[in-house]
Amino acid sequence: MRIVSKLFRRLQSFRKRLGVEKRLSMLEAQVEYLEYELSRNVSLLRYLSAPVINDLPYARQTRSSFDFQWDLLPPGRYNLDNEEFRKDAAGYVCQFTGLPAEWFQGKKVIDVGCGAGRYSWAMSTMGAEVLSVDQSKHGLERCAMACADYPTHRTRQIDLLQPFDINEQFDLVWSFGVLHHTGDTYGAFSRVHPLVKPGGYIFMMIYGEPRQGYIDDYRAVAEYECWRRKTRNMGLSERLDAVNEAMAQQKFLVNGPLHIEGYFDAISPLVADLYSFAEIESWLIEAGFCDIRQTVDTRNLHISARKV
Repeated sequence: MRIVSKLFRRLQSFRKRLGVEKRLSMLEAQVEYLEYELSRNVSLLRYLSAPVINDLPYARQTRSSFDFQWDLLPPGRYNLDNEEFRKDAAGYVCQFTGLPAEWFQGKKVIDVGCGAGRYSWAMSTMGAEVLSVDQSKHGLERCAMACADYPTHRTRQIDLLQPFDINEQFDLVWSFGVLHHTGDTYGAFSRVHPLVKPGGYIFMMIYGEPRQGYIDDYRAVAEYECWRRKTRNMGLSERLDAVNEAMAQQKFLVNGPLHIEGYFDAISPLVADLYSFAEIESWLIEAGFCDIRQTVDTRNLHISARKV
């Protein structure tokens, strides 16, 4: 009798666990569906808001944030003030584009959203003739200083949300971490991809959506959004102070003085859109590109493609 009772209790326990597992499986399926649905609807919302995005307060704040960043922020892990980065910068360019260093010799390159010029400098060191463009006056000033040893280097101030008259084409259009801050990523892409000459390449780093099954992707995106909300109504100097204080107290997922600039870069701009690879790939196919691939396996999309 005891054996039968014990078996009965075990059977009940098994049924309960089976029920929980079924409910968890159902929740996983529902969350997966909702993620896809959210991505699709956010994408549509961006297209609808594109005509007015440039005049909204949070778009103006984003432009001001970058001008402030290139003027006043301290050295960071991934900029030219860091000797380790200077040693690695050309290698990063080759890794991201999938092109060997010797390819760059004599090639015409445009760095779209050059910021302080870290990658303009890297491509110049490999022999490329680089035109650096950005909306930030301070960024262009720092870029020109960084590339002063390269006589073929040029700078120009442009707004990616407005038509611009660059009447030349390039072997490589490079844009690292820029288009997703415009508020009209597709519109900005539509203005820059015609600058690629036939047979040339485009490289873009665009913020990616969290990858399903990668919990650290969700944690990172949630952390950035949490701090954007905490600091949204602060002035830029006050926001930088908040990042410094939080870094000193080790409140971020990644801490240390060299990461202050990176966190400010991620948190301060209010426009920071996330995309799926499939959506960016569809734009490239429509624009006449082939050999479309992700060159780095991270949440953020490092995408290289060749123009037919």
